[in-house]
Amino acid sequence: MIPELSLTLVQSLERRLVTATSLAVSPFTGSAQLQDWGGEWWEYQIEMAQMQGRDGRRLAAFFAQLGGARGRFLFRDPAILQSPGAGDPVVDGAGQSGNLLATRGWVPEVPALLAGDFVSLGSDSATRLYQVTVDATADAAGRATLSLVPRLRASPADGTSLEVATPAVLLRLAAPVPARIGRADSYRFSFTAREAL
Repeated sequence: MIPELSLTLVQSLERRLVTATSLAVSPFTGSAQLQDWGGEWWEYQIEMAQMQGRDGRRLAAFFAQLGGARGRFLFRDPAILQSPGAGDPVVDGAGQSGNLLATRGWVPEVPALLAGDFVSLGSDSATRLYQVTVDATADAAGRATLSLVPRLRASPADGTSLEVATPAVLLRLAAPVPARIGRADSYRFSFTAREAL
């Protein structure tokens, strides 16, 4: 079972989608050549709210049990505020790949998800986070095609549920997390994590 970091403790965060690309610029002509290696992943910089006593020690224990980059954890990004369309959406058809995902189970003829919304697929160690890039409205049969970044990492099975209310990302720490302990038994934590693929 993958542990989950409580989202109520986050003070601030920075989220970014990293792409495995490199740009070589000629110092003579200024022309550029782009190499795209196809890899994409989420990275987070997270500052936790100050905690006192037992709460601080519990969070220190959470990070200690991860063992730095050895462990993985689920994180439900509190900055993801969305009002997804009603329904019970699932993947519509097997064998899908790329940046488009056919889905079904939405309330017909209403917006399913809007550009900027998020969705996750899978559970535990197979959890993957995606962002919608184009507004998607369900058709008369409750079907909608989602344009996503990053590209689908694996082809989801037909009927796989989509988590739209509280999507999660599977993260791995970039380094062990120090506990900054101040007066009156106060604790502060900040850390960088990368999607665990």
